[in-house]
Amino acid sequence: MNLLFAAGLLLSLAAPTPPTGAPTPDEERLFADGLRAFDAGDARTAQTAWEQGYALRHDPAFLVRIGEAQEKNGAAREAAQTYRLYLHEAPDAADGPDIEQRLARLAAAAPAPDVTPAPTTNVVPAAPPPVLPVAPAVDEEQSRDRSARRRASTRSSGWNALNTTAWAGLAATVLLLGTAAFYGASAASHKDDVNRLVLYRVPETGAPLEYQSVAGEYDSAVQQGRHDDRVAKALLLTAAGTAAVATVFFIIDGVRESPGGVALGPGSAGGLAVAGSWRWRF
Repeated sequence: MNLLFAAGLLLSLAAPTPPTGAPTPDEERLFADGLRAFDAGDARTAQTAWEQGYALRHDPAFLVRIGEAQEKNGAAREAAQTYRLYLHEAPDAADGPDIEQRLARLAAAAPAPDVTPAPTTNVVPAAPPPVLPVAPAVDEEQSRDRSARRRASTRSSGWNALNTTAWAGLAATVLLLGTAAFYGASAASHKDDVNRLVLYRVPETGAPLEYQSVAGEYDSAVQQGRHDDRVAKALLLTAAGTAAVATVFFIIDGVRESPGGVALGPGSAGGLAVAGSWRWRF
């Protein structure tokens, strides 16, 4: 990172308000120069051009490109710092979730610290395991009494395998819906990026952007948007399944708590009459 860009970072932290209005001709020239160099494989020249463009008015749009150039140059830590500065200066940016994913990817790719233990010179032999006393045998009647007390305790607490499974299914449904909402928002963000690239017009000429200059960004936004959309739909279907499972177990648990009973008694003609009473409580 050169001195010009470092000075720009300090100034942006002192005045985080992003610029307003259309980009200046110098900014457009430096942005285009950086794109040409980046597409040609010269990430260092591209980074220099974008840093100069950012130093003019501290437009956050340059920061995303600078981070990409730093990643290509192998400076993952500097790229993460640049992405965090972008999120600080443009907290409401449409591509915020994508930048968060880049930060997570960079954090996951960071080398783990060396935790190799130091060799020891004096190895103390492990002590033999203690000899545990053998527990006395418990007769069958005591075992049945304990089982009965455990079942009674479970019934009195109100928790059982049915309602526990139902609540777990409900929690899974909420988690799946939240994750689906996240991926749906990410897919919408990528769609906005595609529309921005397609509909953008140069203020001076009114001409659209050249496809060669934004082909990589366009293809990435389209592919990522389709992926996030598929994931969101799959999560919604899974959430529907877990919601159905939770509903079924809630119903079964409610029915089980109020079982029906049938009583047999002597009838008026000396035979057997059936008297039944069924109670259902939900």
